[in-house]
Amino acid sequence: MIDSWFFVLAMLAVLLIPGPSNALLASATHQHGLFKTMIFIPVEWLGYVYGISLWSLFIHLFEPIWSAIDVILHTGSLVYVLWMAFHLWKRSHLQQYDQRHQQIRKAQLFVSTLKNPKTVLLAAGIFPTETWNSIENAGLVFTVFSLLLVPVSIFWMLFGRALLTGSSHRIKADHLYKGSAMLLLACMLPMIFRLF
Repeated sequence: MIDSWFFVLAMLAVLLIPGPSNALLASATHQHGLFKTMIFIPVEWLGYVYGISLWSLFIHLFEPIWSAIDVILHTGSLVYVLWMAFHLWKRSHLQQYDQRHQQIRKAQLFVSTLKNPKTVLLAAGIFPTETWNSIENAGLVFTVFSLLLVPVSIFWMLFGRALLTGSSHRIKADHLYKGSAMLLLACMLPMIFRLF
């Protein structure tokens, strides 16, 4: 059974951090509307599940050989996710990203989610180590993950479209970055304490 449920807050914070898959969802919603983009959520979920599972398998296979791999991957992916959030979600960068991706396909979103460094962060530092001890634990953790991913994806569809259309005057992309970074750091504290 799962000992600590602090990972849910960290998982929510990581999913809320702006990233390539969130940018693709925002661009698709801006170009095609909310209802046509809703079919992208299962594709994003599948990309996350495959990515997390592959990284977890990689960690499981190489941890006996190199015990620090879990800590290195966790720290490296956390730093990269924060950098990517700042770089991608400045207003000008988001608009350039939207202009470069005029026709967003499901396969493009799947590959973007699969390669997303958030999958490493989730597999290496956020999912509890007990996740892979039984099918019940894995099913429980992935159910919680799924219940968080759907509203977060819808949030980024709506908020990203508002940023791209300019209808969000009160909240700027810089505020989003600062708030996301603070939320991520606050929610990652239990995970950081677990590392040490």
